[in-house]
Order: sequence, then structure tokens, then C-alpha cells
Amino acid sequence: MGKNISAGLPVYIPILFVICLLGLTAKAAFNHGNMQKLVEYSESMEHSWHVKDHLQNINLLVMDTENSLNAYYLSGNSNALISEKTAKEKLTAEFNDMATLVRDSPEQERSLKQLRTLLDRRMRRFEENTALFNDGGLTEVAKAISVSADWEIMDEVRLLDVIMEKNELDLLKARRGQFYDEYDRAIFLNNVVTGILLLVLMLFYWMIQTNLAMRKSAENTLKLANDNLETTVLSRTEQLSVLSRHLLMVSEEEKANLARELHDEMGANLTAIRMDLSMVAEKLKGTDSKLAEQLLRAKRVLQETTDLKRRIIENLRPSMLDNLGLAASIKYYCEETARVAGLSYEVDISEDFNDIDPAWAITLFRIAQESLNNVIKYAHAKHVKITLKRLETGLWLQILDDGIGISQAALKKPRSHGLLGMRERTLLLGGSFSILQGMSNGGTAIETFLPFLHAEAIS
Repeated sequence: MGKNISAGLPVYIPILFVICLLGLTAKAAFNHGNMQKLVEYSESMEHSWHVKDHLQNINLLVMDTENSLNAYYLSGNSNALISEKTAKEKLTAEFNDMATLVRDSPEQERSLKQLRTLLDRRMRRFEENTALFNDGGLTEVAKAISVSADWEIMDEVRLLDVIMEKNELDLLKARRGQFYDEYDRAIFLNNVVTGILLLVLMLFYWMIQTNLAMRKSAENTLKLANDNLETTVLSRTEQLSVLSRHLLMVSEEEKANLARELHDEMGANLTAIRMDLSMVAEKLKGTDSKLAEQLLRAKRVLQETTDLKRRIIENLRPSMLDNLGLAASIKYYCEETARVAGLSYEVDISEDFNDIDPAWAITLFRIAQESLNNVIKYAHAKHVKITLKRLETGLWLQILDDGIGISQAALKKPRSHGLLGMRERTLLLGGSFSILQGMSNGGTAIETFLPFLHAEAIS
């Protein structure tokens, strides 16, 4: 099926994914192109309607002018000429709009220029007739109209209107044909891409089925190999146990070093940043309140970062061990954990144990910490009790709960519930670790004993 990439993912999966991604991108591009063409065609239709509307408006304005003049001739009322003046202003605006609409069509520009020339002639005839009426009355105007060729001008105007509308319709028809040609081509390509994607998905399904079959065969082979390796694993367990103890010691040292670096260096830097933000925000209150408010928000985020840093340090190396001692740290952690989990608790620790070796302190605290976490996660307990006592031969720690207990299968595989880590920590100091039955023939009792003979517990 091909080599696998470093993460264990078959090579064909990213290849087919890229093909599908490219196909979907192409489909999106086709759809976007179709939408753009549709928008352009819609704009072309709107453009043609605008041209037609302006032509109708021009004809109406000319008719309004003629009607207002006729009313003036018949009534002699000069108020009738107001419509003429208004019509002239509107005609100028209409022609300017038309010039903008047809600027991309030289033929339409020529027709518009001819139309404007004819209408200018027509408007001059109106002005001449008005002057004749003012000088000689209606008789002179009738004589002038009877010998004039104004009807020829209007015929030419109507002819130009028809020509310009036909040109717009021809342009619209050409654009529509172009749109449908490009649309059909895009649909064809879209269908081709869809077909390719379907083939890719079918191929992908077939490859997955083949890969699953190969993996199942490999798993069966691996299972047989694992059965043969069990003996070898048992022989290596002791070596791994020694290595595990060493790693636990190194881990605690690294955690302590990291916690100190975070506290000393990052803590100082965060404090300095918070002070600078407070100072700048205070100075900006009177001049730039928005920027000051933004700095205060940054200060709050910085405080959250400081709290996060503090929690990380506490998880790496509980500062309570250094500041309050082992007894107070266990009591505080038990109280906080029980409060969050809704457990009742009892702590039986009668002394501070401030004189024991720090390695003992961190080991006993980690065992108590991990045991309490297991009680919350798995035991379904209602009550927990922690006892730490100094005996003649060593220190004895017990974490007792009334939960459901630990199954035999879990005891045979101590990696579950963190039991292996607690056991290795105890063995590292030469102690013993045991898991017993808990309260009222139920629950679990975790017991750790660290003898004085294997370490200097007394400073």
C-alpha cells in the first residue's frame, strides 16, 4: 500500500486529502465564477433598463415642454412657462446620466449626440414660437407652426430612440449568450470535478478497507510475537525497575530546579511587568482612558498568568513543603481535595516532621497526593483518612477510604491508578509499599513504610 509517514499515517491518505481539497477548491472557484457572471448579467439588464427609462424620461420632458407652451399660447398665463424651465433643467440632467451610461459604447454615444442635437433644435423652436407669441400673439405662432418641419424632428427623435433601445437589446442579447456559454462551460467542468472527487472517494474507501485488512493481519502477527516476548519482558522488569527509581529521583530534582527558575526569574519578570503596567495605566487615566483601560485588561491577564505560574510551581514542587513542612502540607492538600470532591476526611498527624530528610518529605507527600487523586477518580468513596506516624523503626503513612476498592486485575497491573509510581518512590528509599483492604471490609488502604536504617530520616 506504500510507505507510511513518520506519524504512522499511510501516504495515500494525505495525497487523497490534497486531491479532494483541490477539487473542492476548484468547485468553489467555479461556483464563485458563475455567481460573478450572473451578477454581471444582472447589471447588464439593469443598465439596459436604465437607458430605456432615461429615453422615456427625455421624451416625456419634451412633451411636457410642448404642453406647457400650448397652455401658455391658449391662456396667456406666464405661470404655464414654469414647467418649461423645469423641463429644460431635467433634460440636461437626463442627458448627463445617459452620457455616463453609454460611455463604453461608441455607437450609443453617437446616437445620443444626434438625439441631443435634434432636441436642442426642438427646444430652440419652442423658444422662437414663444417669442413670436409675445410679439404677435397666437396668430403668428399658428403661422410659424404651419410652415415649420417640427414633426420631422420628432420623427427623427423617435427613430433614434428605437435605434438606441435596439442597440441596448443587442448588447444585452450578446452578453446573455456569453453568460450562458461560460455557464455551460463552468457546469461541465464542475461535473468533471465532481466525478473525479467521487472516484477519489471510492478509491479512498477501497484503500482504507485494504489497509484495515493488512493491519488486522499485522496485529495477529504482533500478538503472536508478544506472546513470545513475555518471557523476555519479565527478565527485563528488574532492570527497568532500577531505571524507574533513578528517573523518579531525577524527575523530582528537575521539577525542583524548574520550579525555582520559574519562581525566581519568571516571577520577578511578571512582577516588574505588572508594576510597569500599573504605572503607565495610572499616568494614562487623565489623557487616554481607553488605552489605560486596555492596560488594565492586560494587567488582569498578567495576573491570571501569574496565578497559572503559581499553580504550575505548586504542581512541580509544592512550596508548602519548604515553607510549612510535611504535616501542614498533607493536611492542607487533604482539606482542599476533600472540599472540592465533597468528601469527609480525617487527618491523624500528631507532629510536624520538620526534621526528616527532604527526599522523604517529597516522597510521602507525592504518595498522599496520588492516593487522594485515585480516591476521587476511582474509589467512589465518601470518607478518607490519612495517618502519618513516627515509629521506632521508621515512618508509617496510611491513606484509608471506604470506596469500592481495587480489583485484583488492577493490582496485577499496577501501572493503573499510579500505583507503580508510588511503589517505586517507596523502594527508592528502601521502604515497603502495600495495598490492603479498607474500611468495613471495603475500600482501600495504601500503606507506605520508610525504615530509618535505609536513610537518614533524622537530621
